Amino acid sequence: MSEKVVKKGNEAICEAAIRAGCRFFAGYPITPQTTATEYLSWRMPEAGGVFVQAESEVAAINMVAGSAMAGTRAMTATSGPGLSLMTEGLSVIAGTRLPTVIVNIQRSGAGIGSITGNQSDFYMVTKTLGHGGLTGLVYGPESIQESVDIMYESWDLAEKYRTPVIIMTDGVMGQMMEQVEMPDFKEAPDLSEQPYVAGKRKGGRKKHLIMDSPYFGPKATQADNLEYNYAQYEKVYESWDENEVRYEEYMTQDAEYLIIAWGTSARVAKTAIRHLREQDVKVGLFRPITLVPFPKKQLAAIDKNKIKGILTVEMAVPSQFHNEVMHYLDKDIRVEKYRRGGGNMVLDEEIEECVKKML
Repeated sequence: MSEKVVKKGNEAICEAAIRAGCRFFAGYPITPQTTATEYLSWRMPEAGGVFVQAESEVAAINMVAGSAMAGTRAMTATSGPGLSLMTEGLSVIAGTRLPTVIVNIQRSGAGIGSITGNQSDFYMVTKTLGHGGLTGLVYGPESIQESVDIMYESWDLAEKYRTPVIIMTDGVMGQMMEQVEMPDFKEAPDLSEQPYVAGKRKGGRKKHLIMDSPYFGPKATQADNLEYNYAQYEKVYESWDENEVRYEEYMTQDAEYLIIAWGTSARVAKTAIRHLREQDVKVGLFRPITLVPFPKKQLAAIDKNKIKGILTVEMAVPSQFHNEVMHYLDKDIRVEKYRRGGGNMVLDEEIEECVKKML
């Protein structure tokens, strides 16, 4: 049964994965992800699953792909440079439409960068998973509780759409502790009859074709089959825009000013909004929860006759999330941006100052 506990963010999201039926984890420790790997090193075997500390992130993501092909709910977690090393494997997973879950516990900067939390992987994860232009469902939770809830349902979504699911937390959320309600344990479904499961499985069936090849699809050539298959993927992505967009509107009913932010930045923004409301400033928050699919229609529907100004908030320099938001907003609405980079946190008092400058 569900229970309330106090846990670190990294440990809580990993526990939620086990309770969701995950029974394979492969990863390579990298700060601020390391505590997730450490937790699963003993918790996964205790739950009857398999834990592998791989020799590299390249190996880890391919082990996850192989485990998914064997019909197991599989996941990995990484950060920063580790995500870069996983991109080829992510492209394979997206191309073969393998249901998997990847937790990206973001750190700051390019190259080695810094180990502190950031939101600078937004473009890298939301635009394309490696080469080929394919993607997956991407979530940006604002709290440990929300990351647990998303993780708990992530394989159901991954298996429904045959897609990777990426959960974007950060070093702040991963290392902080707070009370969280852990969900009940549930059994993973029998995936042995799924077309992506390889090998001699239930009923003694032959191996399945899981890679794009001249034999995988209704067309005569590999090029035509690739084009055909990717057109089917595109239809799936388009269905997400109608069925899977998630967002939160916080104190927006009478708002004259709006903050748009995601993840940890949005959580800090809520504190600023409460302070501003005490000063009779009518400000609210629009928070995307899904980064793919992005709430395009909802942003485009923001009324220029009601909203006098918008402030985007993110922990990334140069801007990424801000630029994405600007694609969809009415061009007549005044938009300003507040950013912190290099691993620096956005601060509620600085958000307040930025909003006041728009009054």
